[in-house]
Amino acid sequence: MLSFTNPVVAVVLFAAVVPLVALPWTHHQYARFGQLRGWSALVAAAEVLYLCGLIAFTLFPLPEHNAKPCTGDFLTLNPLVDLAATPAAVAQIGLNVLLFVPLGLLLRYRWRRGALATAAVGLGVSLLVETTQGTAIFGLYACPYRVADVGDLIVNTAGTVLGGMLALATSRLLPAPEPQWVPDLAQPGLARRALAHGADLLIAFLGGSVTAIVLFFAGVEVSAVPLVVLATAVTTLLAPLVRRDRATLGQVTFLLAPEPARAVRSVLLRYAVWWLPVGVLAATDRLAVLLLLAVVAVLAARSRADRRSVLELVTGTTTVTRPTWDQMIGGSTPQPARPADPAASTASPAT
Repeated sequence: MLSFTNPVVAVVLFAAVVPLVALPWTHHQYARFGQLRGWSALVAAAEVLYLCGLIAFTLFPLPEHNAKPCTGDFLTLNPLVDLAATPAAVAQIGLNVLLFVPLGLLLRYRWRRGALATAAVGLGVSLLVETTQGTAIFGLYACPYRVADVGDLIVNTAGTVLGGMLALATSRLLPAPEPQWVPDLAQPGLARRALAHGADLLIAFLGGSVTAIVLFFAGVEVSAVPLVVLATAVTTLLAPLVRRDRATLGQVTFLLAPEPARAVRSVLLRYAVWWLPVGVLAATDRLAVLLLLAVVAVLAARSRADRRSVLELVTGTTTVTRPTWDQMIGGSTPQPARPADPAASTASPAT
């Protein structure tokens, strides 16, 4: 098992959690609602960032090493210990309450949970946090480096309940947390298509970097450069070749696809003209050059009335939404319409 005793490596791995959570969540939003914009997009982003922040609070800071014998008390069963009237204790209690207020707010406002369910989830999440800390990340370290505190269970649950009460008081003043369903048949804008390209690059970079870290801990030192280039090929070449819609993984994330999909020719041309050079630039830290190319590509597309990019012109394709692509090839699977009454959707929470 990897020890992850290097805090720098641990931070890098945690940084990978954010996009790994955000990318599938983005796909889910487009697949379920056909759009990701406005207030509902901010609420969805808040969910992702809060989840990642909670993970960071639970795990970090990691110790530099854990070779010393276990000393000290890592379990506090008396909840009254934290009530000592010291500034540090009061500040810690306040921070714990504030950390769990967003959870209660999201449970009541976004996921429409009742008061009892909100408190139960808050208690369960807090129990998971304290168990993770008290068991040294379930045995990943030899000794716990954070204290598991029963008092924190009470304070964290209270913060969740407080957040639920806040949501109950303000929900009538806020817009609906979920957007109205749309068929997503309009031509995707430049921003959505550019973000899909960014997702491709991010997936490739994470894949190559994490692979290099895993190989390092396995005793194999490999430069991340060829691994990032290889990951770019997997994301933008191999994956489209095996997919029916010829979409890259970034396009899949944003529910986009090239049309017409000209089999192997367009995929190979797209990779040779754009993704191979991009992968090499990203792997060799030529980020300034890469950013300049991206800006030029966007400006060139904006100068055209049809907003087609140079890459689309070279490959003879047009990027469309996946529902549009399905209609064009006659194999459409209708998206489930969102109920008109928001209360009707509370029976099936978003996942």
